[in-house]
Amino acid sequence: MYAVIFKAIANQQDADYSKMVKVMRELAFEKYNCQDFLAVQEGDKEVTISHTNSLN
Repeated sequence: MYAVIFKAIANQQDADYSKMVKVMRELAFEKYNCQDFLAVQEGDKEVTISHTNSLN
């Protein structure tokens, strides 16, 4: 199993940030057979972790 970790500073994104997050989530599930996608925020930090069995 593989984990892909993405981190960002919350509340400092430009207008395209939400669109890109949606695209990344869709790609994770559709192209990389993502098994789980979790995003958490604490203070000004945001972390997203996706799990997949293969990176093909």
